[in-house]
Formats: sequence, structure tokens, C-alpha cells
Amino acid sequence: MNDSLTVQGPAPAPGFSLPAALPPATSPRCVFVPALMRRVPATLHAAASLAASLLLSLLLFLGALPCTSPLAQPPVLPQATPQVTPQIKRIGYLEAGPFWLFDNTWSAFREGMEHYGDMRCEFPQDARFSPGWDPKQMQLLPELARQLLQRKDLDLVVGMGTAAVKALLAVNNGRLPILGMGMADPIAAGVVKSAHDSGVDNFTCRVTVDRWPSMFRVFYDVVRFHKLGIMYQDNAEGRVYAALDDARAIASELGFSLVLYNGLSSAESTEECRKGLNELHKQGMDAFFIGPLNCFDIGGDGIGPLLQTLTQWKIPTFARDGSEYVKAGALMGFSTWNFGPSGRALAKQAHEILDGALPRSLAMLDRSEPSIALNLAVAKAIGFDFPFDVLVTADELHETIAPPRAETR
Repeated sequence: MNDSLTVQGPAPAPGFSLPAALPPATSPRCVFVPALMRRVPATLHAAASLAASLLLSLLLFLGALPCTSPLAQPPVLPQATPQVTPQIKRIGYLEAGPFWLFDNTWSAFREGMEHYGDMRCEFPQDARFSPGWDPKQMQLLPELARQLLQRKDLDLVVGMGTAAVKALLAVNNGRLPILGMGMADPIAAGVVKSAHDSGVDNFTCRVTVDRWPSMFRVFYDVVRFHKLGIMYQDNAEGRVYAALDDARAIASELGFSLVLYNGLSSAESTEECRKGLNELHKQGMDAFFIGPLNCFDIGGDGIGPLLQTLTQWKIPTFARDGSEYVKAGALMGFSTWNFGPSGRALAKQAHEILDGALPRSLAMLDRSEPSIALNLAVAKAIGFDFPFDVLVTADELHETIAPPRAETR
């Protein structure tokens, strides 16, 4: 009797066929079904064949495939995204002297730069210069500007204020990018060619168009004064800070006159400003424009007494730089400096420059609209009644006179 037996059972399930042979085992997942087929009794050949067919189908379904099958290989896990190391960028800084507006602009800019995770900025102390507003100290600006632009370890230089920017551009070597900030009117100062072109490949800034003419127009429409007093340094920067050309144009248009005092030095000390106010008062001024003068620095000691003098004279005042001055005792002003958005816009410019953009190619136009701030306590003290429509449309109404907050100093 022949011990070998050929099993001849029913055909496998439709769509399925048994392999003729399977490779030797090379992995625990390899399954070799032919061993199940050996020496099966003839009377069980049908059941054995069907069981083997079902078992093989089940094993294939569960993934127990031959080791040569690509489906039997270990799954490919996704690669972890490599962590990007931020680039280190070093930024130098030049200002003529300390001023509250400069400090707030600089802080907002640095905060804005922190939102960019692809670079980390350093601000070396030995690349930060602020010589001071005294005329002798101001003479140091050109040399300090030259030192900054000659350094090889900086990626960007910030010029804060018109005087600092002009000093940097005067010694510009075209190598380091220069970003201007805190300027009253870059176009009037001759710093840029237009609101859309800086005119210098490695320089850019933010530019506001027609804001100062609007300021004088609004002040006149509300107060209807006859003689507007303005103090300034008798040089190009001083006339720009005072928006003198705009004041003259609007005075001619609307029919009021200007009473001017140009006896301030670059220091713009409290004593100088007090003398200037006395001169303007003698000339019959009935309104006063508060420009960005050091004696009216919101962080200084002179602003309080000077504003009190103007209030005692019952002189309406308009503060170019807005809210903090109005809170401190100006009658009204433009809330022109919203430092958060301004800082983010400047940070965006800086980030694009540090990422390789040509400064001159960047957009400069600042389209933000100023808001109006009024002080009702000052109005009462000087005997002035705001028109109802002005009260309704004002963005800020202050009912007390308060000293500047500590964070503005």
C-alpha cells in the first residue's frame, strides 16, 4: 500500500488559488501552508482541502504573507520635521538724544520682531548711540553714524528721528541697510524722494502723507483762533518738526496768522521754551501748537509747568503727538502714535530686509488714520466750549488732567 496520498478536494474559492510552493522561512511572519496538506486520510480529503483553502485566505487577510511580499515589510514611519535654528541678526541704533516717542517706538519695534521665529535679533550695547541734544553733543552724530556703518558685525542700522537718519545718510557707504523711524515728515525733511521711493537703495522708512495740514485745519475749525503761536529751532530739522511749511500754507488758506519764535537751540530746554512762550504771549497769540520739543517731552519735568502756564493764560493748545499730551493738560491733539501697529509695521520692514529684500523696494506709505483726543477739564479751565459735533466725533475724551504715566517716561 502506498503511504503517500494525493489530496484531490474541491476547487478553492472563486478568485483564489493555492501557490505551488512558498519560500523557506526567513521571518516569524512567514506562513507555510503546504505542511498542513501532508498525509491527509482519503476520507477527509474534501474537508482538508476546504479547510486549507479557508485558512490560507484568513492568513492572507490578516497580513501573514510571504516574506518576499512588499506588504510584509515594516511600515515606513514619517520623518520628524527638523527644528530650524533661528538666524542671529545684529542691529545697531542711533538717535540724537532721548525722547519719549523714540523710546516707545523702539520698544514696539523690538516687540514686533519677537513674532518672527526664523530669526533672533541682538542689540549690542556698543552699537547703540545717543549723544544728547546739547549743541556740542549733536556735533558727535556724524562720527557715530560713520562708526556704525563701518562695522562688519551688524546686519541693520536703525536711525531714530530725523537728525539721526540724516546723519546716517550723509555718510552712507551703501553697504549696511538703514531703517528710519520716529521722523516727523521724511518728505519735508528731504530724507526720501516721495512716499513711494526712498531714493536710496539701502534705506527705507514709513511715510505719512498730508497729516500735518489736516492737523492745523482741524485745530482752526474747532477753535477759530486768530494768531497761532509756534516755537522751533531755526534750522532745517527744527522747521520740519514744527511743520512750518504746512502751517504757513494752511494759515494762508484759512486766513489766520502765525506768531513765531525761533530762538530755541537743539537742547530745547525748559528755560528756552519758557522764554519763547513769554515772547509769543506778548505778541498776542491766542492758540499754541505743541510740536515734538524736548521741553515738552512727556517724560521730562518741564511739560507740567509749561502746560499750566498756557492754561492760566487761557490759551487753547493742540498737541501734534496726541493722547499723552492731552491727558497731561493740552486742550486737544491728534492721537497719531499708535505704537503697537507702528512697531509691527517697522518690524515687518526689518524682517524683509534681514531676509534679503532691498530696502528701497519695500512699501513705505503709512495709511493709518489719526484720531482726535480732547480734554474737557482743560476746556473748562480756559473757558472754552467744544462744539457738539466735535464732542460726538472725538475718539478720546479725558475729564481730568493727569501727569504722564510712569511707562511713558
